[in-house]
Amino acid sequence: MRTEIMTVLLVAALAAAQQLYVPILVDAAHGEATKGLDFWVNSTVNPYAISDFAQLHILAPPGEVRDPILLKLNATRTAVLVRGDFSTVDLSKYKVIILGQPPKPLTEAELAALKNWFETGGRVLWCAADSDYPAQGSEESQVVCNDIAEYLGAHIRLDYVSVEDSQHNAGAGYRVVGVVAPPPQLAFLGFMAQRVLFHGPGAVAVVLPDGKWVPATSPEVQRHYNNIYVIVRTTENGIIVEHRTSADNKGRDGKAHTAGDRGVFALMAVEFTPRGSVLILSGETPYGGYEPGVAPVYYRVPLEGPRFFRNLMLWATGNYRELSTMMAQTGALLQLSTELENVKTEIAATQREVANVRNGVSQVSSKVDTVTAQVNAIGDQLNSLNRQINSLSGQVSALSQKVDQLTQQLNAAVAEANNARTTAFAGTALALVIAIVAAALALRRGKTTEEAKTR
Repeated sequence: MRTEIMTVLLVAALAAAQQLYVPILVDAAHGEATKGLDFWVNSTVNPYAISDFAQLHILAPPGEVRDPILLKLNATRTAVLVRGDFSTVDLSKYKVIILGQPPKPLTEAELAALKNWFETGGRVLWCAADSDYPAQGSEESQVVCNDIAEYLGAHIRLDYVSVEDSQHNAGAGYRVVGVVAPPPQLAFLGFMAQRVLFHGPGAVAVVLPDGKWVPATSPEVQRHYNNIYVIVRTTENGIIVEHRTSADNKGRDGKAHTAGDRGVFALMAVEFTPRGSVLILSGETPYGGYEPGVAPVYYRVPLEGPRFFRNLMLWATGNYRELSTMMAQTGALLQLSTELENVKTEIAATQREVANVRNGVSQVSSKVDTVTAQVNAIGDQLNSLNRQINSLSGQVSALSQKVDQLTQQLNAAVAEANNARTTAFAGTALALVIAIVAAALALRRGKTTEEAKTR
């Protein structure tokens, strides 16, 4: 199924059941801190509070509540405390569940309950983790979030490393100011929000079909999956740091990232499911932590965390409100994208036809080349014969000249012979005439003598 189609299905599923005060369940039952939860719903100090469309429910462990923020929220009725765990409370009423750096693992029963809830469709589960820096428990929250992702059959993971940004930060490289850069079909998440604090974050990775881990920003991800998107990233000045590794027996090695790697790294990513649910993993948390991501300013650096968090919750609950215009634009963009895909498909089909024609032409051209080669060979043979004929013609011409010379000599000889014959014939004729005359004279003398005797 194409990502655009899944995005449209998700938007349709969430928008179809829009309602005010959608309950959002936030986990505080697995050791999470609660810093910033009161800021979520306090519209007096936070103009981007979510209290106008969502109702905050907080999952707390059984027993006495001593956390001052939870007590305050409960006393002011700005949040509802829910006692138990994911396997004992009714999850069906919630469209959104958020876990913010949970240091304690979920039980098998809780994982099964979350999976059943998630596979209903139209759900958003956000598990926020941390880096491998030891100040807040090292890598426990990454393990919890990865266990959940694997149990759900998802492919995004949180790597066991830290991310810093040498340029885009709040006064120190580990105080990363994340760049909100969602894909076009989720562009509304960046509405008036491009800079969000990720204080000491981890990096998001993806598990490929062969089990190999790669950074979520790797081109390999899009070659294998069309349902995973990076929402927040570092700039190109990002760098990977490892504080705990297997070498010191205090941590795990990064599986997709290595200390010293530089470039753009994913701080938050989403994965869509065929049923229209969404898993969000992030390397920092919107509540708890050293400084949560909803901070509006940090070390005098202005941030847009409250606006970004509101955008996420408006989208997750389906109450788009001020995002409606951008949602409409996104819908139009998706329609254009679909039409563009159709055009690309037609172009691809045409290209295949052209390739077939070219292949046919190539075959004909090959045959023409063969015939041309044969013609050229015959031409070479003809040229050779012409050269032989020219050579013979030269020889014949020379012989003709010799024949002419001999003919001239022969004619001269014949002429001389004829002259000699004529002279000889004349002499013979003259001799014959003389002989005849002599004979005639002799005969006459004989007759005269006889006549004289007679007389």
